[in-house]
Amino acid sequence: MGNQNRKATKEEMAHARRVICEAFPDLEPVFGAHGDYGGHRAPRDHTISFRLRDQRGRFRSNVVWVMPQHLGTLTVADVESLINHANGKRK
Repeated sequence: MGNQNRKATKEEMAHARRVICEAFPDLEPVFGAHGDYGGHRAPRDHTISFRLRDQRGRFRSNVVWVMPQHLGTLTVADVESLINHANGKRK
């Protein structure tokens, strides 16, 4: 393995999708990776990103970056907090 970056498993991605859909049932998560938004924007080169899109195809959130090892433990509260933070909303 050496310096190879850890990738998210299918189970972790499925868990993340399920939790995101539970947190925002009217929106669809759109996943991306480091190079999808111009690689220089990612906080690290092995992050997974997602945005929320409505039924008309308009994005309703800014990009959220998550490390692969955290996808499998996301909760609804985590997702809501991440989206609020990405969109500039604070408690």
